[in-house]
Amino acid sequence: MIFFRIIATVLLFTNVVITSQTIIDGLAPKHKKKFATLNKIVNYSNFRLELIEKTTIDSIGNFQFSINCENAFLAVIEIDNEYGYMYMDPSSSSYNLLFMNNDEIINPFRKKNVQLTFNDLSKNDLNTLILDFNLRLDYFLYGDTAKIVRLAQRTQEFSDSLNQFKNKLIAYYGDIKKQYLHNYIRYSIGSIEQMTNSRDIEKNRFETFNFYLKDMPVLYENNAYMTFFNQFYDNTLSLPESGSDEKVRFAINNYTSLDKLHEALSTDYFLRDKRIRELAIINGLSQIYYKNSYNPNSILSILREIQKTSEYKEHKKLSANLISTLTHLNRGTTAPNFDLTNQFDENIKLNELKGKYIYISFFSSQSSTCILHMDVIKSLYEKYSDNITFISISLDKDKDNYINFCNKFKDYKWNICHYDFNHNIVRDYQLKNIPSYILLDKEGNIDQAPAYTPIADGNSVSIEKTFFTIKKNNSSKKEFKIGGKN
Repeated sequence: MIFFRIIATVLLFTNVVITSQTIIDGLAPKHKKKFATLNKIVNYSNFRLELIEKTTIDSIGNFQFSINCENAFLAVIEIDNEYGYMYMDPSSSSYNLLFMNNDEIINPFRKKNVQLTFNDLSKNDLNTLILDFNLRLDYFLYGDTAKIVRLAQRTQEFSDSLNQFKNKLIAYYGDIKKQYLHNYIRYSIGSIEQMTNSRDIEKNRFETFNFYLKDMPVLYENNAYMTFFNQFYDNTLSLPESGSDEKVRFAINNYTSLDKLHEALSTDYFLRDKRIRELAIINGLSQIYYKNSYNPNSILSILREIQKTSEYKEHKKLSANLISTLTHLNRGTTAPNFDLTNQFDENIKLNELKGKYIYISFFSSQSSTCILHMDVIKSLYEKYSDNITFISISLDKDKDNYINFCNKFKDYKWNICHYDFNHNIVRDYQLKNIPSYILLDKEGNIDQAPAYTPIADGNSVSIEKTFFTIKKNNSSKKEFKIGGKN
């Protein structure tokens, strides 16, 4: 146990920066002539991604990324609605991988995790080492029924066996000089220790904090650390350790003040460190945003204050990303752009369509409900096309079904496009089912999301009521000239 603490602490502060050009050669035979993106996770609370590089997959299925890798981090490769995780190791100059799953049908509403298959991966590469550790950890936790029972019951016997397991890790990984790996191991163990010793929860929490967090750096890019951190500070603003729930609520709802929020939490032993406290505040604000007892506008104001004034650049970025996530598709925000081709082989770029309201419908030609709605949209188009731009986007899994639909209904004259398997559209518009509708204002900002449907149902009126109001407001009013002829 002592050796584990010494080595983990030394490696925690070892910071050897290696800058290298890393090449990723990939093969995605199911995704020929599509796009692949390499992304970085910038917020582990909501797994928000930041694009690093985008590349085209060739006609065989080959793709390549080339990046400067200074520090290790967890990357995400996305193609269509499929994604796979890999660790970027600065000491590895190249990767060769296969991106493929066994599913034949693409479901646009469900993202699919793909297990990346590496070819000739070095035994000292971070991906190999973390996989090796995870297998050892899984066997320790779930290797036999007795272990599972001890884990569930959080017995002293389990705590003792966990200590023995930690000491064995020194023999496996003690000589490996990879900071990210040792921190990953350290905080993976820490997450387990948070669940042990349930007989004295407060003592366990105190000891866990002192060993894993107090006077330690915040490892924003280590997924095991961030999982541990979010677990430790879960519901910080809903259940503050200090018991000053009313002060927290007052600081947010009444003062709308970051300083007051810091003040309300600063006496908590686990939140005395300003950096840790502010990171816990950011995560906490995301958790209470949708709670009725908190003012969402006040929460956004405090996040904007952090984005503008924080002394920690990581927190500025986290706050900006969180604001974007929380306000996504809110009324008045810019609608996500798309670039598609309609049934007349014309290019439709959403951000170039200004001057009229835009009614976007998402449908499938294989849905009877969608077909019924499309017939109503036809009559709405004929009545309101002078004031409304209509765009229908097919999410057909088989593009031939979309083509057959357009050939069958040639009297549908508004823009009807296929999403062309661009799953960013599904993600950006948070589509869960079809038909779905969005209404944009004249500037391309969200007006209704979701928008009213073409046919009134038991829960809402038809969109036609909105269209009638728009047409009425757009009608030129007769101006009377004083002293002249009207």
